[in-house]
Amino acid sequence: MSNISVVLHVFDVMSNQVFTAQSGDPVSRAVSTLVKNDVGSIVVLDEDKLVGIITKGDILRKVLLKGLDPKKTPARKVMAPKPVTITSNASIEDAAELMIKKKVSKLPVVNDGKLVGIITSTDIIRSEPTEIGYLQEMIRARFVPHELR
Repeated sequence: MSNISVVLHVFDVMSNQVFTAQSGDPVSRAVSTLVKNDVGSIVVLDEDKLVGIITKGDILRKVLLKGLDPKKTPARKVMAPKPVTITSNASIEDAAELMIKKKVSKLPVVNDGKLVGIITSTDIIRSEPTEIGYLQEMIRARFVPHELR
């Protein structure tokens, strides 16, 4: 009997829809995007190159608490530069471990230098019931009651 292993990958649970801003865009535009789409972060680009990420917390700490004008402050002044990234073929376990190690909750997903998605800790938590379902199916498949003779 072989052991069947089901591994969820980043591409299984990531969001393909990534909201972005250009590094020179005003923070107010990023805030509008966050609110309009009910998301917690926005990826910052310089043309097509990933250069940073802005979270709601960044806006609160780096703009509002400092009394900066969101209409005049560019995204590059607020973003966390050089965001931690992951590839779409990495496992969910790898993504979770990376988030813990780097103390982040959002990972832009990059393949061959191109932004292809984003995965968050919430996405990973939501994937857990799926993993539990797979384990239950594996247990059922392996447990075949023997007939009593």
